[in-house]
Amino acid sequence: MSHFQLTLSSSVNTERNAINTVSAMDPSDDVALLESYLFSGNTNALVTLYDRHNRRLYMYCLKLLGNGEQAEDLTQEIWERIARLRARPQHVLNPTGFLLRIARNLCLNQLKARRRTSSLDDVHEGALPKTSQHELSELEDIAVRALHSLPDDYREVLILSLYSGYRLDEIATMLEKSPDAIRKRASRARLQLRERVMALIQESGVDPATLLSRNDMSDMEANG
Repeated sequence: MSHFQLTLSSSVNTERNAINTVSAMDPSDDVALLESYLFSGNTNALVTLYDRHNRRLYMYCLKLLGNGEQAEDLTQEIWERIARLRARPQHVLNPTGFLLRIARNLCLNQLKARRRTSSLDDVHEGALPKTSQHELSELEDIAVRALHSLPDDYREVLILSLYSGYRLDEIATMLEKSPDAIRKRASRARLQLRERVMALIQESGVDPATLLSRNDMSDMEANG
């Protein structure tokens, strides 16, 4: 394990709680933290950035790739790339957007290598992620398939908000769009997701009430 990995591994327990607290932090702090690391070599600043963003970046990669091991590898690569910037530091005015661009490019490269295409719509259903350690319930499977059938920009905003936990104003900053544009995109994405979920339920030939009942039973068995 590298010195960089050892340094970051010391914050793993803190990282588990970071997704619940990061939204309350001032985004401008990220700029100061990244500047402190890149230009002054402050490793504690990098660890703080890791604690704030690693879990959410991992969830982003996981939902795009549908493979936990690859998502872990690519999330680690994000931080290794940040570490390598110490050799030639640069000013970054939007650290969350910068991290997201690295994550997106790494995921696209992985998808190209896997399927010789850069289209996110080519993610195979068989590679879709599990929502937990247990098998997907029938309703969860439908929801995941519906999500991955959305256009790229709709799927991304839902992944960032629903799975990575970013607020819409944060997503607007990350994607360099206006908050109003992101709110409209998220609203349309949710509408399309609901429509596609209902269409898949109808295709399954199962009564929605029965499907919900099965899902509740699966949750009880998983928790029991």
